[in-house]
Amino acid sequence: RPTDKALRLALQDVYKIGGFGTVPVGRVESGVLKPGMIISFAPCYLTTDVMSVVMHHEAL
Repeated sequence: RPTDKALRLALQDVYKIGGFGTVPVGRVESGVLKPGMIISFAPCYLTTDVMSVVMHHEAL
Protein backbone atom coordinates (compact mmCIF):
# COMPACT_ATOMS: atom_id res chain seq x y z
CA ARG A 1 0.00 0.00 0.00
CA PRO A 2 1.28 3.51 -0.73
CA THR A 3 2.59 5.21 2.41
CA ASP A 4 3.43 8.50 0.67
CA LYS A 5 -0.25 9.37 0.06
CA ALA A 6 -2.93 10.73 2.39
CA LEU A 7 -4.38 8.41 5.03
CA ARG A 8 -7.39 6.46 3.77
CA LEU A 9 -8.95 4.10 6.29
CA ALA A 10 -11.77 1.84 5.11
CA LEU A 11 -13.93 1.76 8.24
CA GLN A 12 -15.62 -1.63 8.70
CA ASP A 13 -17.20 -1.39 12.16
CA VAL A 14 -17.23 0.56 15.43
CA TYR A 15 -17.28 -1.07 18.87
CA LYS A 16 -17.81 0.40 22.33
CA ILE A 17 -15.54 -1.55 24.67
CA GLY A 18 -15.51 -0.98 28.42
CA GLY A 19 -12.15 0.32 29.60
CA PHE A 20 -11.15 1.33 26.06
CA GLY A 21 -14.02 3.48 24.79
CA THR A 22 -15.04 3.70 21.14
CA VAL A 23 -12.94 1.46 18.90
CA PRO A 24 -13.18 1.90 15.11
CA VAL A 25 -12.13 -1.13 13.07
CA GLY A 26 -10.89 -0.98 9.51
CA ARG A 27 -8.11 -1.35 6.97
CA VAL A 28 -5.51 1.28 6.08
CA GLU A 29 -5.69 1.57 2.28
CA SER A 30 -3.02 4.29 1.97
CA GLY A 31 -0.94 6.54 4.18
CA VAL A 32 0.25 5.90 7.72
CA LEU A 33 -1.68 5.57 10.99
CA LYS A 34 0.27 6.08 14.24
CA PRO A 35 -0.64 6.63 17.89
CA GLY A 36 -0.80 10.34 18.72
CA MET A 37 -2.06 11.39 15.29
CA ILE A 38 -5.15 13.59 15.00
CA ILE A 39 -7.42 12.33 12.22
CA SER A 40 -10.76 13.33 10.69
CA PHE A 41 -13.48 11.01 9.42
CA ALA A 42 -15.32 12.11 6.28
CA PRO A 43 -18.01 12.98 5.33
CA CYS A 44 -19.04 13.93 8.89
CA TYR A 45 -15.63 15.54 9.67
CA LEU A 46 -15.52 14.03 13.14
CA THR A 47 -12.02 14.67 14.51
CA THR A 48 -10.29 12.48 17.09
CA ASP A 49 -6.84 11.42 18.22
CA VAL A 50 -5.37 7.95 17.73
CA MET A 51 -4.69 6.31 21.10
CA SER A 52 -3.28 3.02 19.78
CA VAL A 53 -3.04 0.88 16.66
CA VAL A 54 -3.59 -2.87 17.18
CA MET A 55 -3.71 -5.80 14.77
CA HIS A 56 -4.65 -9.31 15.95
CA HIS A 57 -4.23 -8.28 19.63
CA GLU A 58 -0.69 -6.98 18.98
CA ALA A 59 0.23 -3.29 19.25
CA LEU A 60 1.87 -1.89 16.12
